[in-house]
Amino acid sequence: MVSNTMKRKTRKGKKILLAKEPQIIENDKQTMILKGAKTSGMVNDVLADMYKIRRQNTVMMAKSNPFLPFEDTQPLLDLLAKKDTSMFLFGSHNKKRPHNLVFGRTYDGQMLDMLEFGVTGFKKLCQFKQPKIPLGAKPCLIFNGDMFERYPEWGVVQNYLCDFFNTTKTSSINLQGLEYVLSFTACEPNILMMRSYEVNMKKSGTSTPYVELDEIGISLDLVLRRTQVATPEMKKLALKQPKAAKIGKTKNVTHDLAGSKLATVHMTKQNLEEMPQSRMKGSRKQEDGEFKKKRKRKVKEGGDPEKEEEEEEDEAMETS
Repeated sequence: MVSNTMKRKTRKGKKILLAKEPQIIENDKQTMILKGAKTSGMVNDVLADMYKIRRQNTVMMAKSNPFLPFEDTQPLLDLLAKKDTSMFLFGSHNKKRPHNLVFGRTYDGQMLDMLEFGVTGFKKLCQFKQPKIPLGAKPCLIFNGDMFERYPEWGVVQNYLCDFFNTTKTSSINLQGLEYVLSFTACEPNILMMRSYEVNMKKSGTSTPYVELDEIGISLDLVLRRTQVATPEMKKLALKQPKAAKIGKTKNVTHDLAGSKLATVHMTKQNLEEMPQSRMKGSRKQEDGEFKKKRKRKVKEGGDPEKEEEEEEDEAMETS
């Protein structure tokens, strides 16, 4: 959130503040990955691998930050506002909460919700020999288990994971481009298992290909510790869409199978007799030449060409 008292005199400063203001169509969400005052080797590996699979629109902070997100959120909010990021992944380690991960997101400069997990099992990307997914590949998210529907806090977990791994927005996707799957399985008691697979499509003799899944990492086992969800009022504000962003139905406009826009235009009845018509260049020259010859002929005969032209126009008006 940009403070109203903050002013910039230079053109570059004004442009930066203008880009941070709310937009009708927002840009892709930026994510910050940062470390706490103390971390373990497992937490560092998890943060590094999460950055590798989520490095698009992601900022990785190298320095340690003595933050306590659940106790005091203001220092973390200030850092997120400085880097213009709305989502974060915070890793820390202590005796009370070993191998700790905190996922969170903000709205309008305020903390929207936070999810705290403990890492109980982890396999790094380098432990898998399969080729890795290229940068920019959109994953297919699969959620297994009825806990996502039975418990409200697990519904927030599902919503956050969709928001976290949805790097760019697309309206459609080609079946051949589906090569990356992230599977999340929730089971009692408060355990979340994350697995990553590569999709291999093979011929099956039918129109539907035969699909094989090969695990490529990362493999992560988490246990849910603490949650801080948004209030109903803040959640309503966060989901509200501006009127300018809503696409209304346009009358008399349709689209064909090729995606072209077809429109019906209603016009009043036109009077073709009063419509000005342009003559062709060739016919205009021919008429001008005949008019000049006719005028010279009348001058030789000793008549008044202008008077005769007026009489011809009067006769034409009377006959019409």
